[in-house]
Amino acid sequence: MNRLLPAVALLATAVPFQANASGDYEYPYSGIGGGMASLADACDNLGSDCDDGTTAFRVYSGARLLSNFGVEVGYTRSQDFELNDTTDTELSLHGLDVTGLVHLPLGNRMDVFAKAGGFFWDSELDIATATVDNTGISLRTGVGAQVGITEHLYIRADYDYVPNVDYSDGALDEDDLSLITGSIQYHF
Repeated sequence: MNRLLPAVALLATAVPFQANASGDYEYPYSGIGGGMASLADACDNLGSDCDDGTTAFRVYSGARLLSNFGVEVGYTRSQDFELNDTTDTELSLHGLDVTGLVHLPLGNRMDVFAKAGGFFWDSELDIATATVDNTGISLRTGVGAQVGITEHLYIRADYDYVPNVDYSDGALDEDDLSLITGSIQYHF
């Protein structure tokens, strides 16, 4: 599954699907962005060597199928979370998401949105002596806003919340992932 997720995400973003674009409906779009990822409880009992924040990037494609509703598919990958410098404990997360978006237009090229869907994730916990891989499905929710700079070029900000991502090795447990990203997207 480790090699399948990036391939599916690349295919989904490289070949945007065509929406029925009429009236206020929008053509398909693709985007790329980056930002910060953080875990809610990863460092609670691990001391000062633990860093539960890192950078992340996301590529995505979507389309507005109705005037206020759209769908999106994307791939998100985090850099390594340094959970313990002393024991070289690192965690990496990546996954494929499929979400529905509800848009609230605020002007000609500006709107806010809420989203919900599924996140198919893969975690890899590297400890000095072992590697623990886990996969699973979690709910992905979020909110965001986008502004059109031109007819085709938009900038966007997102906050996403993914509960119950498991990176367990027996001592650790599941945690909640938060993502704050800024993106640039192109509307076809």
